[in-house]
Amino acid sequence: MFRLTSRVSNNAAQAVQCVRTLAMANNQTAGSAAHLIRMRAMTGILAQSAPYSSVPRQMTQQMTLKEVGIMDPYVVPEKENRPSLFSDYKKWIKYAKLRMRNTGMTAASTLGMCWKLKDFGITGRFLGESEEAYIGMNEAFAKGDRKYLEEICTPSMYAKLKGQLKERVGRYEWRYHGLLEKPQIVSIRQGQIGGHVLIQMIVRLHSNQSMGVFDKKNKLIAGDLKKPVPVLEYIVFQRYITDPEDNWRILGKTAPTPVA
Repeated sequence: MFRLTSRVSNNAAQAVQCVRTLAMANNQTAGSAAHLIRMRAMTGILAQSAPYSSVPRQMTQQMTLKEVGIMDPYVVPEKENRPSLFSDYKKWIKYAKLRMRNTGMTAASTLGMCWKLKDFGITGRFLGESEEAYIGMNEAFAKGDRKYLEEICTPSMYAKLKGQLKERVGRYEWRYHGLLEKPQIVSIRQGQIGGHVLIQMIVRLHSNQSMGVFDKKNKLIAGDLKKPVPVLEYIVFQRYITDPEDNWRILGKTAPTPVA
């Protein structure tokens, strides 16, 4: 059975239902480039693209099942960053091989997951639920809700966010303004860890968001809630599908892989 810990606030639930129809109308990139840079400079997961999980792939016996890191962080580059067949043939060949490998591994892992769960509609439902979890995580981080972050994130991800919460200053508010593009699963990987079957999915989420930071007098000191900015992130989810007590959780982030 597909299960994703979901305790999203009423505002988040309403956002998922209502903003889809508005997202296409907001297809223009909101805010200036300078404003986007300022947003990304602020702490937290709200407008960053750097990966959070950096646990080495070589695991030791001391590592728990939850702490295996991202099995394969490869993400196909965005269209504007893909090499051209005509201008750089060698890079294009390398890119094509990596993309074919990713497609094949994703297809095999998807089939294996669906077969083990006896559920061939899981990926379609997962996209909507992953958006809800993403909204919930950002709202919880802005509010400093550590309890929910611990539920929705893996221990390593939660530890990083908790550290950021300790360091930040001021009161944060975060708003979700809808999707710019439909969520997309760009990678699925399956692995055997300690006798359990682990599934990791990387979801591409491109949305409009805004954030404001307020001081003790409730004065805005950074950001602007009225000026949404486009944020593109690749969120990594994981679940041990052979463990009936495990749920889908957010492991971290990754980014498109450049072609060297």
